[in-house]
Amino acid sequence: MPRKRSFFKDNDAIVNDRARTSANPAFNRPGLPGLLDAAIASQTSSHSVNAVLVRVREGYLPEQVAEPIRRWKHLEAYDRAGMEDILVAKLIATSAKQIGMFLVILAIVSAAVVTFIIYTMTIGKIREIAVLKLIGTSNTTIASMILQQAMGLGLIGFLVGKLAATLWAPVFPKYVLLLQNDALRGLAAVMLICALASTLAIRIAIKVDPAEAIGG
Repeated sequence: MPRKRSFFKDNDAIVNDRARTSANPAFNRPGLPGLLDAAIASQTSSHSVNAVLVRVREGYLPEQVAEPIRRWKHLEAYDRAGMEDILVAKLIATSAKQIGMFLVILAIVSAAVVTFIIYTMTIGKIREIAVLKLIGTSNTTIASMILQQAMGLGLIGFLVGKLAATLWAPVFPKYVLLLQNDALRGLAAVMLICALASTLAIRIAIKVDPAEAIGG
């Protein structure tokens, strides 16, 4: 059963050991300049084993090998399913929560920006909206126009973001896997945010008095 062992110390531990060794007069003697370097070099590696990777031979079950190790050697042993669970529960889940929090903040900021843009564009067209109402255009049609405007703005933003993410993914410091399903869910979320962001402008447009088209 081939094994893979880890003998290297943590970087912070190496720095702390070097500092303590350098401050120790027994290793930092003026007459022995090479003693300190030799002592520091010996601290870089350690014979302590952090983990052992075991490949089970054919005919043996992983649990059959792990159970005696737990019982008689007082060590913890994990099979492949246990290691995957640790990886997902400890590392991936933590990163997913951080990314999720970032996405929530980004969604709130994006909704505020889209709301401000659509609201500003609607306020600038109050006269035109009043004219549409004066000639008999229904509130539903006006609301639909504002909603389409917001959805179009969101679609353009999504396409630009998707194009940038696709082009930058190969040169990103960490590997980024862009799944098609994630892109579709992202598009649906963008459209929903833009639809909600247009509600304020729609309410303003519905309350416009047709008399403003003739009023000044």
